[in-house]
Order: sequence, then C-alpha cells, then structure tokens
Amino acid sequence: MFKLSHYLVITEPVAAGKRVLFATRTARTLVITDTLYDKLQRGAWDEISDRVFDKLRTIEAIVPAAEREVHTIIARNKATVADGTSLYHVIQPTAMCQLGCGYCGQKHTKDYIGTAHSDLVLERIASKFSAKPYRHVEIAWFGSEPLMGWVQIRSLTPRIQALARERGCTYSAKLVTNGLSLKVPIFLELVQQHGVKSIEVTLDGTAEHHDARRHTKDGLSTFKLIFQNLLAIYNLPNFKELGCDISIRCNVDERNSESVIPLLHLLAEHELQDKIAYFYVAPIHAWGNEAHLLSLEKQAFGEQEITWMIEMIRLGFTPRLLPSLNPVVCMSVTPDAEVFDAFGNVFDCTEVPYVESYDNTEYILGNVGNGLDTISTHRPLLSFHDDVADGKYPCTTCRMLPVCGGGCPKSWREGMPPCPSNKFNIESKLMLHYALHRQGKEEFVAILNQTA
Repeated sequence: MFKLSHYLVITEPVAAGKRVLFATRTARTLVITDTLYDKLQRGAWDEISDRVFDKLRTIEAIVPAAEREVHTIIARNKATVADGTSLYHVIQPTAMCQLGCGYCGQKHTKDYIGTAHSDLVLERIASKFSAKPYRHVEIAWFGSEPLMGWVQIRSLTPRIQALARERGCTYSAKLVTNGLSLKVPIFLELVQQHGVKSIEVTLDGTAEHHDARRHTKDGLSTFKLIFQNLLAIYNLPNFKELGCDISIRCNVDERNSESVIPLLHLLAEHELQDKIAYFYVAPIHAWGNEAHLLSLEKQAFGEQEITWMIEMIRLGFTPRLLPSLNPVVCMSVTPDAEVFDAFGNVFDCTEVPYVESYDNTEYILGNVGNGLDTISTHRPLLSFHDDVADGKYPCTTCRMLPVCGGGCPKSWREGMPPCPSNKFNIESKLMLHYALHRQGKEEFVAILNQTA
C-alpha cells in the first residue's frame, strides 16, 4: 500500500495541462500532466503506468502508506551527521571590527587570541581525532572581522594544516569578511598559502544604502573601498584558476530593500555575472538584539526575492532557484564542531560570541584556558533533530523540512521562527525553473524584456 508523500510541492498549471512537482524528500523535480495530478490526488495507483509509478517512487513522491515520514527524514539527517568525515571548527581570531553596523549584536574590543589560548585550541581540535577517523579538516574564519586578526590567521593556519597532514586529512578554510582589508596580496596569500576556498563579503546595496548601515565606527563610508577590493580580485587574470569562490551577501530590512536591484545593475555593469560564485539576499535577524523588528515580513520578503531573481536572470546572473537537501542545518547539530573566540571561550553556535545578552548562558560551553576537561559536554542545541521529530516545532509538519533542515535551532528556542523564503515562494521558483529549462535562458529573458 502506498500514499502520496507529505513532502511535496505541486504548482498550479505552468502550461497547457502541465504542472511542476517538487519532491522535497529528494529535492527532485518532475513535470506532470493534469491527468496524472488527478490520479495522484485520488491515490489511483493502479491507473498509473509502471514506468511513471517507478519514477514517482524513485523521487519519493509516493511512499509506503505505513511510513512515518518525519521520522524517516530525521533519521536520515542524524545519519548524515553521524557519518560525516569532515572535522569543522570556527575560529574567531579577534573581537575587533572596524565597522559599526546598526544591526550587529556583537560588542567589539581590541582583543586577539593569544599564544596560550591558540595552543589550547589546537590541542582541543587534535583531541577530536580520538573519537572518529576524519578525512578532512575545515576551518571557518569568522567575526568580528577575522582579517583584523590577520597575524593570528597566519600563525594558526600552518599549525592546523600540519595537524591535518599528520592525521592523513586534507585541509580547507573559508572566510566571512566585511571586505575592507581584503586587498589582492592578502587574498592571494589566503588562497595560495592558507587553503581558503571560499570567501563571503557583504554589500548592503549600493553606496548610498550600504554606507548608511555598514560604516566605520567613526561613521566613515566603506562601500567604495570594499567594492574596489572586490573588483581588483575578480579582475585578476587568473582569478578562476585560483580556485576560490567569492560570494556576495546583501542584508536587507525595510530601510534598504529597494537597493538590491541597483546593486545587481552595478555588479552587471562590471561584468561580474560569471565571477561572483553566489549572490544572495538575507533578511536581517535578531542577534541578541531587536534588529529583526525592522525586517520585511516573511511573505513580503519572499515576494520581493522573486523580483530580485527575475532581475538577476535578466542581467545574466544564475540565481539558485531551487533548494537542495539540507540534512545538517548548522554546526549546532554536529557534536564535534565548535566555535572558539578571541578569549578562548568555546561555543556550539556562531551567533553567540561577543554578544552580551548571551553572557553566563548555557551557550558558552567553557573556556580552553580553564582546562580542556572542563568544557561542557552538554550541547543545548544538539537535541534539535529529536525536538523536531517529537513535534516541538512546526517543522514537524512542514513540507519543506528536508530542504530546509528546520532553520536556526537557536532562533526556535528563542521563539523566533527562522523559516526561509522558500517556504513562502517555492511555487514561484518552480515556475521560474520550468520556464528557464523549457524556453532556455535567452528566450526567457527576451520574454521578460517584452513584458517589462
């Protein structure tokens, strides 16, 4: 006996007698006829040909009638975590940042991770190998502004690379930066010596809007410097051969959402369509503060995102329309991943360091300076998968769970649903996806231009 999976999105007709089906259990799409749609709604399995039925079973649009699907999804997610062979840690080499972003929840100070704490962080990472045979080590250099801790990055990286080699592991790193210090020589050293494979830089619109939000602590503009740094790197003759992806993130709320399209036009004017690895827009969220109160309502953000994506396509960018499976929603659900800040504190969430509202909370697992054996084994967010399975959060019944993963566990605990835009605009994205694949990008853009 079979049933139609709960984890399905089926659009309204996209063409004469055709719809797009998206099976979120496998993140697979299938164009179906209205006739087949009717059979699926009625559960008329015997009226479906063996070939089509097998296809539907393969993409898990049809599942065994007795299956408790949410338990299957959660079991798969937990298995992915358990079977992972990459050891991931986040190191915040400094508490310092040049910027005074109004929505940032961190308290910045001129503190840097010292030699003693660095030694202990390295020892802590090395201790993880006793629990599991890893094949890869990945380090993320993250806030406040990691390049303010450039000396520490240069010092720590060779030691972690050596540790990985000793354990027979490969090594890579990524960096999230405001871009002010991302000069070409630093970029080249990050890539060629320090194993950095991906970098993310934030631009909150064009200069007018960006500088009103992401200025220095003295109120000075930053857009021009950051953009010049990016152009210098993107236009290196061997940029693609260097093998480092540079993505651009645009944080938006009610005050700057209108700046997304002008920013896209600026990027297109400089012919960066095939050089930017990933451009995406992210809603401002709470960061131990009330920054989220100025965010766009989720439905409104979802609608605007479609407008932004259509403009990206028109300008020659390739937006990521459809989500992929997301079994590991963040490092908080991975028991061996940790965050280290400049003071030697240990966390299981990147949103907590340097945020005063989280001082003296269970999110701080300990401090390496107090002895590695004093670091708590209690991970407050580690139970997230089980909490979803038990119905603690609405994710339990959401058809997007396999491709969302549930969103930020900490946000759920704090009563702020972190549902992504896909929940609110997936049908529109499926229709865009269908149109692009059916007509081809050039024809699709021509149609957009005719209807503009």
